Amino acid sequence: MGNRTFLSVTSEAVDGQYEDVAFETNNFLAPLWFSFVSQEQFQRYRERLISTWNTVKPHLENEDLEDLPEWEVFAKALHWHIPWGEAVTQLRQSLPVTLARFPELGPYMLEWLETLFTHVQTHQSPVVHLELTQYFYFYTDPLPYLEQIEQCLHLWWSPYELWFERWNDNMNPYLLGGEHLPKRVGNDEDRKQEEAIVTPEIGKTRVDNSTSSKKSSSKQLERLYFWLFAILSGALFLGTLLMTSSKWLAVLAFLLPAICVVLWELLIRPKKKIPHSTKKEKPVPSLATSKIAYYDGTSPIKLQGIEAVNLDKTDSFTVLWPHILRAQVSQPNQLVLVLHTEFENLYPSPATVVLNNELAAELIATVVNSIANLPRL
Repeated sequence: MGNRTFLSVTSEAVDGQYEDVAFETNNFLAPLWFSFVSQEQFQRYRERLISTWNTVKPHLENEDLEDLPEWEVFAKALHWHIPWGEAVTQLRQSLPVTLARFPELGPYMLEWLETLFTHVQTHQSPVVHLELTQYFYFYTDPLPYLEQIEQCLHLWWSPYELWFERWNDNMNPYLLGGEHLPKRVGNDEDRKQEEAIVTPEIGKTRVDNSTSSKKSSSKQLERLYFWLFAILSGALFLGTLLMTSSKWLAVLAFLLPAICVVLWELLIRPKKKIPHSTKKEKPVPSLATSKIAYYDGTSPIKLQGIEAVNLDKTDSFTVLWPHILRAQVSQPNQLVLVLHTEFENLYPSPATVVLNNELAAELIATVVNSIANLPRL
């Protein structure tokens, strides 16, 4: 059977049921789970664990240890609850640095986040729950147990080359993130969400049809006015010619409706005021932060975004992570960034990321997409 660990997502800080489990491991800790653990969170967890363990130590020889209230308090302390707001804040800080230094982690992190998202989106205020109790049973003291957790945390707090070299030969989705258990919900709530997506599209179609109908009616009115205008001018011309026998007066009468329309437009009809645009061009984000060094060189990835160039490759700029929709491979050493519509005017188009020969475009694309997808979590 083994000693299992579980990562669950619930709506409050309680132990998750099995249907809440997003990832599961057997006899090991998954490093990706700890990407949203900050130093402050770990320090609180460590202090709570050691403090409750000190109350258990005098009773270790007791055969009924697990029935004692001191052990019950310690067992609860082993459970780790992290509000999603704190978790995603740490993700945004740790992912750019770690994935820039170890881009080979990109595909695994992207897949892991996709599974996590299926659970997070089902709760308004998600809480991440780490159930590590069974893993603690490998040890007789909290300190070596905590040291194993710290080994995973080093990857996100201070990634170093030896860590990657130790894992490089054994990297696979299971060892890094555990068994993936996507959330599967097939109830009325899902249908409501689908209807919410479809309804705006139907509404947009109706608005488009209505606009098209109005344009058609407007054109018909224009044709009607034209023919009425022509009949009026012709009647005035013939009437004046028959009554006065003067061609000049008849021509003047023919032009009289046109002159009245011109005078109305120029002198009488109120002018429409064209509002001045108050929209200001926002400057392209500065290059205040430098590239992140990785174990083989330097990467275009920065903490705030990724370094890109314009079409002529004469100007470089930083595209911020929240502005990126996705990255697409355009050449073996080149990416094109697809931006959210509201941010497209901030950057030269297309925004292109040029890589050195040591970085594979496919890997960097997964890195960019992993970080860019964080705002939806």
